[in-house]
Amino acid sequence: MPNPFHGLIISWRTIGLSLLLSVVVGLSSIGEPVDRVIEAAIGRLAWRPVSGDIVVVGVDDKTLQTVQDQELSVANHAKVINAIDAAGVKRLFVDFSYRRRLTDPDFSKVVTAVRHMDDRIVLAVPATKMSGTNVRVDYWPVPAMGDRAKRACICWEYELWQVWRVPLAVYANGRALPTFASLLADHPLDKPSLFSLDYSYDTSTVTEYSAIDVMTGRIGRKELAGKQVIFAATNATSSDQHFLPGHDKLPGAYIHLIAGEALKRGTPVDIGFLPGLVFTFAILIGSLFWRQGRWYARAAFATTTILIAVKVVLSLSLISTQIGAACFLVAALSANVSRTRRRDSAQRENPISGLPNFEALRSQLPFGSATVIAAKVVNFEDLAAFIPGDGIGQLVEQVTRRLQLASQGTVLHHDLDGTFAWLVPYYQHSQIEGQLAGLAALFNAPLTIGELRVDVAIAFGVNDEFEGSNAQRLAAALVAAEKSIRTRSLWTKYTPRQKDDAGWQLSFHSQLEDALSGGDIWVAFQPQYGIATKQLVGVEALARWTHPTRGPIPPDEFIVQAEKSQDIYRLTLFVMDQAIRSAADLHQRGLDIHMSVNLSATLLDHSDLVGTIRVMLTAHHLSAEKLTIEITETAQIENSRQAKQTLAQLRRAGIRLSIDDYGTGQSNLEYLTEIEADEIKIDKRFVMTMRDSQRNLEVVKSTIDLAHRLGAVAVAEGIEDAPTLAILEQLGCDVGQGYLLGKPQLFSELVNSLAAPPHSRTA
Repeated sequence: MPNPFHGLIISWRTIGLSLLLSVVVGLSSIGEPVDRVIEAAIGRLAWRPVSGDIVVVGVDDKTLQTVQDQELSVANHAKVINAIDAAGVKRLFVDFSYRRRLTDPDFSKVVTAVRHMDDRIVLAVPATKMSGTNVRVDYWPVPAMGDRAKRACICWEYELWQVWRVPLAVYANGRALPTFASLLADHPLDKPSLFSLDYSYDTSTVTEYSAIDVMTGRIGRKELAGKQVIFAATNATSSDQHFLPGHDKLPGAYIHLIAGEALKRGTPVDIGFLPGLVFTFAILIGSLFWRQGRWYARAAFATTTILIAVKVVLSLSLISTQIGAACFLVAALSANVSRTRRRDSAQRENPISGLPNFEALRSQLPFGSATVIAAKVVNFEDLAAFIPGDGIGQLVEQVTRRLQLASQGTVLHHDLDGTFAWLVPYYQHSQIEGQLAGLAALFNAPLTIGELRVDVAIAFGVNDEFEGSNAQRLAAALVAAEKSIRTRSLWTKYTPRQKDDAGWQLSFHSQLEDALSGGDIWVAFQPQYGIATKQLVGVEALARWTHPTRGPIPPDEFIVQAEKSQDIYRLTLFVMDQAIRSAADLHQRGLDIHMSVNLSATLLDHSDLVGTIRVMLTAHHLSAEKLTIEITETAQIENSRQAKQTLAQLRRAGIRLSIDDYGTGQSNLEYLTEIEADEIKIDKRFVMTMRDSQRNLEVVKSTIDLAHRLGAVAVAEGIEDAPTLAILEQLGCDVGQGYLLGKPQLFSELVNSLAAPPHSRTA
C-alpha cells in the first residue's frame, strides 16, 4: 500500500521561522486584535440574560429632568441611599466619588445614610492610573463614613478605547483592594489579577430603575428587597460611559454588573496562547505531510474554525485563551504554501499550450491501473524552425485539439518538445488501439498555420505495466514512443525488454568505461584489396563489443548511443590507438598498407583531435600518410570554424580522408564540398543489391565515376560473392572490402590469413 506521507511542500526553515514569529506574536500584543474581533463578535451576538440578582438604580435623564439640574444634589443622594436601605437590599454599591462635595452643607446627610447601612454598603475607590493590577488612588472615602462600609476599586483595563479586562483585585498604593465585580459575586479576595469579560450577556436584560422613582417611593421593597444594587450615573451626558466590545456605549454600572455576573458563575481561568498554537502547529504540519499537502487548505480552514469555536465555547465557561498567535501561524504557513504552489504551478504548466506539463503528471497520485499513453510529434523541431512568428503556438493548439479527441475527458499533459501524454482508465483499455488509429487518421490531414499547410507526423507509446512509480511509467511510455519513431510504427507497447534496453542506455557511460578497461570492447580488422591487382592495400579497424550478459552488441547500436552520450570521443581514441599500433606492426612485417579508422563527424569540433592523433602516430612510429580517417555520415558536419580547421589540419598532417557510407548520409553534396576526400566508400546496401536493382547499379557506377573525376579512390563495401566482385572490376572500382575478401577478425587472425590468396576466402 502506498505511503500517503511524503515530503513537505515548504521547507523546515520556513516552518521554523513562522513558528518563531508566532511565539513572538503570542508573547506581545500583536495578535490581540484577532482575539478582540472575535470577542466583539460574541458581544454582537449577545444572548445570555443576566440573572436579575443585581440591579441598577441610575441617575438617568429622567431623574435630572425631574430635579431640573445637571446633577443630583448631595441631599438627594442621601435620600436615594436611605430609600434603598429601607427597601431591604442585600448590598448597595455606590459608584460615586464625593471628593468634590466634601464641603457641601448636606454632605453630612450622605455620611449618615452610609453609616446607617453599616456593612451592607460598598463605596467606590476611583483609580487615577492603572498598570496591570497596580493602581494609584488619589482619593479614599472619608473616615467619617465609618469603618463598616467596604471600599472597592472601580477600574478596568482599556485597549483601543474599549473595556476588555476587569481586575478581581488590585494593589492600590501598595494595599490589596477588591473590586466591585469581586464583591458583587462574593468572590474571595485572591491575589490581584485580571480576567476577561464574558461578552455574551445581553445588556438589554439589565434591570435599571430611575433614582427619582426610588426617591419618590414608586420603586421600593417589592423591586429591591434582597437584591444587590449599584447606584450610579446612567444619564447620556455622564462621563461614566464606556465602550464594551460588541456593544453600544454603556454606563460603568453595567460593566460592573456584567463582570459580577460572570464571576458568580465561577473563577475565570486564562490558559494563554500556547495550547492553541501547539494544536494548530500539529494539525498543519500533519496536513503538509499528508498526500503532499493536498488537503492543507481544508486543514487550515478547519483549524481556524475550530480555534474560533473553541475560544467561544471556553469563554462561555470563563476560560480565556488567545488564538492570535495560532491564527498568525495559519496565515504565515498558508502564505508560504500558496506562494510555493503558485511557483510550482508555473513550473508544472507548459508556457506555450497552458496545459499541465510532465512534472505535474509525475506528481499526481499513483497511476494505479491506468494506462499511460505518450505521443511525440516526430518532426516537431523542423516545424518549430520553419514556422514563423507565433505559428508554433497555433501548431501546438491544433495538435492539442486533435489529441484531446482521444483523451476523452482525461487531462492532457504537454512537455516542451512536442511531446504529450495522458492516462487511459482501465475500463477503456480495449479501446486504445482504435483511438490511436483514429488519431493517426486525423493527423493524415495537414494543419493550417496562417497561410501555411504543414504535415505533422506523430508516434505513440503505450505502457500498461502497473509496476513502478509515475515517473518510471511515464518514461517507459516515452521510450516506447521513441521506438515507434525509429521503427516508423504508429504505436509501440512498452515491454520488459525495452526496460532492460533503457536501463542499459541510462548506465551506458559507466558500462562503456568498464568494457574499455575490461577488454569487452575490442578492435576487429577487415582487409581491403585492390580489385584489379588482388593485392592487400589496406585494413579497416572496427570497434566490437562483447557484453558479458547481453552478448555481442551491434556496432550501429552502441556507436549511436556513444554519440548521444558524448562518449564517442573516448571510444574513437581507443580504436585509433589500437589501429595505429597494429598498422605499425604490419609495416614492420613488410606490408605497405593503409589503416582506416572511422571518425564521427561530430568529433571534428574537438580542437585537440589532430594533436592527439599526431602523438599516437609518433608514439608508434607510423607515417601519417598510412592512416586513413573515414568520416561517417551518422551526423552532419557542423558548419563551424573549428570543424573546417580540423579537416584542414588533418590534410596538412598528411592523413588521408575518406567519405564513409556514401549515399546514405544526410548531406552528401555538403560532404563532398567540405571534405577534399582521398577516397569515397560506396555503402554496402547499394553494392549488395546492384545485381538485382538497375537503379542501385547506376548509383554504384556513377559514384565510381564521380570518385575518379574528383581524383579519389573508389572503395566498395559489402562484397560477398564473386559475381559482385566481377561487376565492380568491370565498372573500374579501385578497392573492395567484404566477407568474400575477408571478414572482420582479430589482429592475430588477420596476420595468419594474409598468406592465403584473397579469392579463396569466404564469409
